[in-house]
Amino acid sequence: MSSLLGRRMYIPRMSSGGAMCMAAAFQSIGVDARPSPDSDEETLRLAAQFTTGEECLPQRVVLGNFLKVITSDDFDGSRTAFLLPTSSGPCRFGQYAPLLRKILRDMNIEDVIVFSPTSSDGYETISLGSIQFQRTAWRAVVVSDILRKMLLMYRPYEKNPGSTDRVHDDALRSVCRILSDGRVDSSKQLKELVGTLEKIRDCFLNIEMNEEPGTRPLVGVVGEIYLRFNTFSNQNMIRRIEAQGGEVWIADISEWVWYTNIEEKRKLREAGRGFSLSMAKKKVKHVIQLHDEKALLSPFKKIFSTRPEGRIEKILRYSLPYLPSTMALGEMTLNTGKAIDFYHAGCDGIVDISPFSCMNGIVSEVIYPHLSRDHNNIPIRIFYFDGVPFDLDSDLEIFMEQVRAYKEKKSIPNMA
Repeated sequence: MSSLLGRRMYIPRMSSGGAMCMAAAFQSIGVDARPSPDSDEETLRLAAQFTTGEECLPQRVVLGNFLKVITSDDFDGSRTAFLLPTSSGPCRFGQYAPLLRKILRDMNIEDVIVFSPTSSDGYETISLGSIQFQRTAWRAVVVSDILRKMLLMYRPYEKNPGSTDRVHDDALRSVCRILSDGRVDSSKQLKELVGTLEKIRDCFLNIEMNEEPGTRPLVGVVGEIYLRFNTFSNQNMIRRIEAQGGEVWIADISEWVWYTNIEEKRKLREAGRGFSLSMAKKKVKHVIQLHDEKALLSPFKKIFSTRPEGRIEKILRYSLPYLPSTMALGEMTLNTGKAIDFYHAGCDGIVDISPFSCMNGIVSEVIYPHLSRDHNNIPIRIFYFDGVPFDLDSDLEIFMEQVRAYKEKKSIPNMA
């Protein structure tokens, strides 16, 4: 951690709320962390100077936003760091950090730190040796997921446009103040977060509504994790679905963390280390994460009863007939299982948001027609994005007609 102190560390703005909460977590241990700059056309222009066009859109957006920092007038490499996690497996995500390091070398910038935790150990190195910070970082993920979920459940029905966004943004600032305070111990931090979330819940409940929440057609959103949350990259797709009369339920960021935990334990068992100190540590970590997640969700138990998140074990079980998780890794497996989970939870349609040429998206697209036929012909549509704007509204209009027709004729499936 000492190498990060005295530096400003930029965090990719996948989800703005998630990046803010994670930055607050790092601030609790003295790291001057903040989200990377917002994405815009300048982001893509800067990235194009160092890429060939073969890279996926999330890689170009992350790189371009970091280049905004590098090319700013007050840039000082000796006081700058970039958080850029990595992963193994069938995805170009593993190339993001190596490409950034190469570009820095080519620009003769050798004093910037690229901090790159890996999914191979469940991003454990992000803790920087601090158990308390590891719990704070996990709570940051869970809290940002909760606030986003509340935002999407209530915003489509608000009477005064912008009121739900204001409640959400105020809530983010409140939880970030708690997450960033490194003076409190883990137990007190959790208590303060839960108390604040209870007040935040009431603020959402007090928003004036035009319609009864939960009455619109419900669209589950899966896909590549960066793209489905980054509004610039997906042409603000969530708000466009809302503008066409839908409500969105998006797969959480925490889903990926739970998946990497499952993968860690699977690899230990395959290596003959099913009974080992490493396995014991993973199981303890699982219990602690589950405890914290349950506590943070407790104020929303009644509200989220209509939006139940399937546990990762169930999601992987759902994907088994189509893409077994022991053979098909990563987001293609999660998207398949989560799409089925959304079906059983009552969604009226499913959207997959993926980068153009993404292997996970291409494989999933082959699976979706079979999945739809096996599940009451629920509408499923994959949307690819490559940074070039297209007439998304027209495509969504057709899809939303299918969603409304499905909602009218469907028989309510048994909850799985």
